[in-house]
Amino acid sequence: MVYFYKSQPSEDVSPHWLITGKDKFENDLLIKYGYRELQYYWFHADKYSSGHIYLQLRPDEKSLQDVPREVISDCLQLCKSESIQGNKLQQCTIIVTPWHNLRKSGYMKPGEVSFKRMKDVQKMECFARDNAVLNRLKKTRIEVTEEVEKLLHEAKKSKDGEFFINFLETNRERLLKEEAERLAMKKQKKKKKKLLDEDQESSPNLDVE
Repeated sequence: MVYFYKSQPSEDVSPHWLITGKDKFENDLLIKYGYRELQYYWFHADKYSSGHIYLQLRPDEKSLQDVPREVISDCLQLCKSESIQGNKLQQCTIIVTPWHNLRKSGYMKPGEVSFKRMKDVQKMECFARDNAVLNRLKKTRIEVTEEVEKLLHEAKKSKDGEFFINFLETNRERLLKEEAERLAMKKQKKKKKKLLDEDQESSPNLDVE
């Protein structure tokens, strides 16, 4: 499963897409199937486990310096919130580097990465958790759950920097409907389990000699 978030802190700021995998295995897929045309920047908590958050630059942006500070703040907040340890801290250092500076070798465990050039790695500080920012981002989240690797492979083969933007625009309603159906099914299962547990608790225990 891959999550897409739209970062648009205000009407004055052009929207940016943030991308992350559900777990370390899908984060590895995002590294494997990344390509330069996507113009991804990678965010990760320093010294702690965390989600791998990717920021896609807009076509008119050449580096992180061109990105509005509010959008970068969204990336930092999302990254910090996806770290169990980092989320508890008042201040957490976040590592930032372009996707093409990531190195993934065969001996590395899922989720582990190194860097090709340390001079292309930046460190930024993220302070206390901002629930308003995280709630705003959560409302924009779109989940892609089916044939994720196939989709990533098609994107890399296309070398189209706007592949995922076009995919989301075309499939947004379907993806949101599927997510709503999954949530409804999950709630129904939870409700049934609760009823079964209550029935078991209310049933008398009979001792048979």
